Amino acid sequence: MRMYEVILAFLVVTQSVSALAGSHDPKPVVLSRTGQINLGLAQSYLDANSLEAALDRAKRAVAADPNYGETHALLGMVYTRIGNQAGAAQEFETALKLSPNSGSILNAHAVWLCGQGQFDRADTEFRQALADPFYTNTLQANANAGKCAQQAGRLTVAEAYLRLALEKAPEDAQILLGLAQVKFAQGQWLEARAFAQRRLSIGATAEALDLAARIEDAAGDKSAAARYRQQRNDQFPEPAPTGEGVPRP
Repeated sequence: MRMYEVILAFLVVTQSVSALAGSHDPKPVVLSRTGQINLGLAQSYLDANSLEAALDRAKRAVAADPNYGETHALLGMVYTRIGNQAGAAQEFETALKLSPNSGSILNAHAVWLCGQGQFDRADTEFRQALADPFYTNTLQANANAGKCAQQAGRLTVAEAYLRLALEKAPEDAQILLGLAQVKFAQGQWLEARAFAQRRLSIGATAEALDLAARIEDAAGDKSAAARYRQQRNDQFPEPAPTGEGVPRP
């Protein structure tokens, strides 16, 4: 599972004709077949980073079903990705007016809020999303909320969210890395080491090896830190400089 940068891939189109996470509303809005197809294609294109196609399909979904909150939320997610924050804000506002209790929309909007530095409001909406009994993707919401709290420097809150996410996905690489980062920032070297080792057991990355080396430095194990740095250099060598852009004498 990708976390946060992800995290725009929150809405899942199903075969249901009622609102994805808002079907508990008194009068659920019916999603047309055209809207369903375009919503699904827009999500797929967004996941593939085909942003022009995603934008086109999301706009078509909104045109087909303007009263369906998830179409506006997905268009807001596309606008976020292409850097149109004003457009994203407007679409999320419309989505929440249409489906104020939808966990999927609240989760997506909370991620957007976090990206705008609105950490308090983001946390409120993450909690609202998690309180929606019809919202099933609590793993993603907890992971997103944890990443957001980490970004805000609220380490205790971040750890709580990430541990809840880890209960559902104990071998998720990004959650384990996030917990290792949080424990490292808290100065809890042994716990940070344990999470880093669990993360590396899934597969090494440059980021995870760099973190593991810093943890071992802080814990006082210089030889372990050196081994991690050597592994990092062996597996992920820095690109050799090309000389481009270097001023000539």
